[in-house]
Amino acid sequence: MPEDWSSSAPGFTVEALGYRVRDTSILKTLSLSVSPGGVTGLIGHNGSGKSTLMKLMARQWRPTEGRLLFAGQPVGDWSERAFAREVAYLPQEMPATLGLTVRELGEFGRYPWHGALGRFGDLDRDKVDTALDRCGLTDLARRQVDSLSGGERQRAWIAMALAQDTRCLLLDEPISALDVAHQLEVLSLVRRLSREQGMTVVMVLHDVNLAARFCDELHALKQGRLVVSGGPGHIMTSSCLGEIYGVEMTVIDHPVLGTPVACAG
Repeated sequence: MPEDWSSSAPGFTVEALGYRVRDTSILKTLSLSVSPGGVTGLIGHNGSGKSTLMKLMARQWRPTEGRLLFAGQPVGDWSERAFAREVAYLPQEMPATLGLTVRELGEFGRYPWHGALGRFGDLDRDKVDTALDRCGLTDLARRQVDSLSGGERQRAWIAMALAQDTRCLLLDEPISALDVAHQLEVLSLVRRLSREQGMTVVMVLHDVNLAARFCDELHALKQGRLVVSGGPGHIMTSSCLGEIYGVEMTVIDHPVLGTPVACAG
């Protein structure tokens, strides 16, 4: 665990969690902990339950079994506004921005603090200004979100979440539609924000090499169950990856970064 993880930041605890749709169990007696203040990755093959778990953590869906705690309190016990002040969630597919500028999108992040009819004051403007600055978007504040590149759009959504002033950020496949350069840009931003602000970040990622590079801990799911949890060094072994993905994988050290890199075959 990195020394700069903040013990005051909130985390999640999953206790024998289950989620069923009719006769199909998507998650099965899943138990794990998301450590506070760092970057946690959810990995595994398609259909393993990663996005389902993310939606449950974000209170988009309700579990059918078990318990899910945030900051030691069942997520269902939080009021909508109190939870929104603590947790920001960015799904796989973001809604249309309908001609909004980057700054206007950032201002939506202040909604949990004053509601639809509340006054947008100096504190709100300061929070939006800070969020845009941290995401490198100050010069793009007047641009329409729809006119931005993929990486810039993703940074704009992250800025909205930062303006929300939450202590936890949930990202469901935040780099799935981006090219390699923008993938690195977004993941570097997320990790830097976690380090600088003590923010708890949970991400669903498909690329295990990027997950190992940018996450502090990983939870691997398979067929709705937890396969293994641990730091990248623990997960990135041929035996672990074979158990997770069902294919033989070779692990080597990156020649420059020194981080583990896996390749099939």
